[in-house]
Amino acid sequence: MCPSRYAPAETAAGQAPISPFPLVEGAEGEVTMVKMMVKRVLSPLLDPLGNALFLSWAGDLGQAHRHGPRTAKRVALTFDDGPVLGGTEQVLDALAEFGVPGTFFCIGANVRQHPEIVRRAVAAGHAIGAHSMHHSRLATVSPTDAHHIEACVAALQDVLGRVPALYRPPWGWLTPWEVARLRRRGLAVIRWDIETPDWRTPCPPGDQMAQWALPRVRPGTIVVFHDGMTHADTHPKPETARAVRQLVPALRAQGYEFVTIPTLLNIPAYQDEERI
Repeated sequence: MCPSRYAPAETAAGQAPISPFPLVEGAEGEVTMVKMMVKRVLSPLLDPLGNALFLSWAGDLGQAHRHGPRTAKRVALTFDDGPVLGGTEQVLDALAEFGVPGTFFCIGANVRQHPEIVRRAVAAGHAIGAHSMHHSRLATVSPTDAHHIEACVAALQDVLGRVPALYRPPWGWLTPWEVARLRRRGLAVIRWDIETPDWRTPCPPGDQMAQWALPRVRPGTIVVFHDGMTHADTHPKPETARAVRQLVPALRAQGYEFVTIPTLLNIPAYQDEERI
């Protein structure tokens, strides 16, 4: 069984433990802390069941994109849970070194905190998609809640001046009714076929993640990394950036081209665009 995403951080002897919970001030922060502590207790029990149900074909009835065409050596690097100071900036720097475009699936609450980082990503030629307002799996499986979608789309529209056409559900969890909500709002659902383990705390070494991912890449692969953390203002991701720096030249040596999700799937990035 995979370790929980809310597992406690490992620290060196004598060091204070690093909290995996985002810091929010005041009464709201106390409520957030309680919710996160409940998740930490329940996640090891409920996550395997949820993954079995909501990551499966039955969760989206085949309506989500898990990869692109297997006929061309193209790969899309995608990044979830930003934007944040530190992590997203480190990833953008790494991509810029190689001239590689990426696709960033942004959390609405984080977009409200750091619109300037979203603008930097767009200016560099990266595609932007929605990743819910607060990264809530409960909202995803709710039969009635659409606010988590609409609020995130609105946050991105305020920054971009355009409505995104791409959506990645938190944790990849989907239900048929969530897919219907997304389709009614003009959003294509994007999953992946390779998820790197950089969501773990502590993050694995970048060279190990690159070595793990390299033999699993196929033509049309969608790779997911994580450049941020929900509600975090600052969240460094040096090992994720290191993995990118090692994976890109290794795949280029094998003849792979790096493209955005819209280019890989021949779909628009924004709802005012035609198909590519």
